[in-house]
Amino acid sequence: MRRATSPRPGDQLDLFHPYPKTPQWTHLPPEVRQQTMRLLVQLLRQHRRGLYAAALQQEVCDE
Repeated sequence: MRRATSPRPGDQLDLFHPYPKTPQWTHLPPEVRQQTMRLLVQLLRQHRRGLYAAALQQEVCDE
């Protein structure tokens, strides 16, 4: 018969540990903000292209 293992007495679960602080946008270096904006624009453009392509595919399938 197997014994149930329990955490050692010194171990503590991570349930109530504080979340790490999220960096504030204004505190980030300008280079980081600029690169982040470029990546967000790229992501939004790719998403829009995907939506446009999906809409075209549906029109072709409907005919």
